[in-house]
Amino acid sequence: MKKNKIFTLLLSATMFCACDNGLEELNVDPNNAVIVSPSTLLTTAEYTFYNSMAGTGVNAGWGMLMTQQWAENEYTEDSRYTQTITAFDGTWSTMYVSILKELNSAKELVELQDVSDNIKTNRKNILDVMSAQVFTFLSDGFGSIPYTEAISSEFNLPSYDSQENVYLGILETLEQASNSFDTSSPSFTSGDVVYGGNVDSWIKLTNSLMLKYAIRLSDVDLATATQYATAAASNLISSNAENALFTFDAAPDRSNPLWRNVNINNRDDYAVSEYLVTTLTDLGDPRLEVYAKPASSGSIVGMPYGLSDNDATVLKPTTSRPSDLVRAATAPHVIMSYAEVQFLLAEAYQRGILTGDAETAYNNAVTASMNYWGIDDAAAISDYLTNNPYDAANWKESIGVQKWVALYAKGFEAWNEWRRLDYPQLTAPEAAFISTIPVRMPYPLSETTSNAASLEAVTSTPGDMTTKVWWDVN
Repeated sequence: MKKNKIFTLLLSATMFCACDNGLEELNVDPNNAVIVSPSTLLTTAEYTFYNSMAGTGVNAGWGMLMTQQWAENEYTEDSRYTQTITAFDGTWSTMYVSILKELNSAKELVELQDVSDNIKTNRKNILDVMSAQVFTFLSDGFGSIPYTEAISSEFNLPSYDSQENVYLGILETLEQASNSFDTSSPSFTSGDVVYGGNVDSWIKLTNSLMLKYAIRLSDVDLATATQYATAAASNLISSNAENALFTFDAAPDRSNPLWRNVNINNRDDYAVSEYLVTTLTDLGDPRLEVYAKPASSGSIVGMPYGLSDNDATVLKPTTSRPSDLVRAATAPHVIMSYAEVQFLLAEAYQRGILTGDAETAYNNAVTASMNYWGIDDAAAISDYLTNNPYDAANWKESIGVQKWVALYAKGFEAWNEWRRLDYPQLTAPEAAFISTIPVRMPYPLSETTSNAASLEAVTSTPGDMTTKVWWDVN
C-alpha cells in the first residue's frame, strides 16, 4: 500500500491526551506507527470532518452567514460576499487528503484484518457512509467535483463528475450499505465516536442520509428521489435518543471549534442576527432564549446583517452573542437528527413521494427540535404549533422556515435547505459586493493551478458564487 495513502493524517499524538469519549484513538500517531489500525483512521476522519462542519470556516463563516442566522460584528467582509478562490483551499485539501484518502486506506486495511467477512462488511459500510457524507458536502458546496477518479492513485489530476453523477453514486453506495449491514455481527470495537460501532444505529443513519439526499433531488429528478426515499423509509432515526451526534471533548485541543474560536483564539466575531431575533420573536419561539444570550441591555438584540465594518463596530457592544450552550466545549455537532428526518418525511408526504400525514410529521419535527434544545413544556409546544400551524397550501414556507430555525448552528445544512426550499425569503444586504446571496462556493485556488484542465472542463468561472448547482432549480 502506498505510504501517501496511509500516512497523510494531520493530527499528531502530541495534540491529544487520554480521554474516555471515543477520541482516544487520536492518541495514536500514524506518522510514527508501524501498523495503523483502521479504527484510528476512522476516529481521525470523523473528528476532522465534523470539526470542519461545526467550525468557523464552513459553519459560522459561511453557512450561518449565508442564511443570516448570525451576523459579523466587526470585520464584515464575509457577510458582504467578498469570498474568492482562496476561501476554501484548506477545506478542499482537508476533505480529499485528510479524510477521503484516509477512509479509503482504512477500507484497504479492513480487508487485511483477521475477522469474519460480515464484520469486514460492517466496517467497510461505515467507512463508505462517512465517505458519502464528505462527497455530498463537496458537491453541495461546489457542484461538479472529482468523484470517480478522486481517490485512485492512478489519477494525479482527476477529472470532475457532474453533480448528478455524484448524487447517483452516493445514493447507490448508501443503499448497498443499508442492504448489506449485518446486525448479527459487530463492526468497529473502537474508534467510532458517533455510535460506538453499533450496527443498528448506523443502519438508521444510513437510511436517514439516503432519505435526505433523495429528497434533495425531488425538484430535478423526482423518479430517483422516489426510488431512494422509498428504499430508505422503513428504518430511520425515530427519536432524539437516536440522533447521530459527534460529541466533542472537554480537553481544549479537541473541544467544539466554536468554543475554541472564542476561548482559545480570543475571537469575538459573531452576533446573532437581527433577522433571527425578529423572526423568532414574531413566531413566539422559545428557542430564541436558548440560541442567544442577552446583550448589555438585558434583552436579546440582534445585529443587522451585512453592515459595513464601521457600522457593525458601532453596534458591537450592544448586540447579543450566540448562547454559551451553542458554543460549549462539549456541544455536539448534529450529523442527523430526528427533527430533520421528520421534516423530510413531511415534505415526502406532501409531495406524494411517500404515504403519510405531512402535518403530523411537521408537528413531530418542531416538537423534536424544541425537545433537543431543552424545551419540554408540552402545553407551550402545543400552543406554539397552534400559532404556527402547518399550511399545506404553502408547505415550502411552513417547512422551510421551521427547518431554518431547527438547523440553527448547523449552518451548511441550513444553507442547503434554504437554497432548495427558498424559505425564509432572504435578500442580500445593501453593502454586499454582489447583488444576490451566494448559492455555491468558489472553487479553490489550488484546483485552478494544479488541476486546471479538469476544472476548466466544467467551468470557466471558478470564482462564481451565483450560478445554482444542479439540484437547485427554483
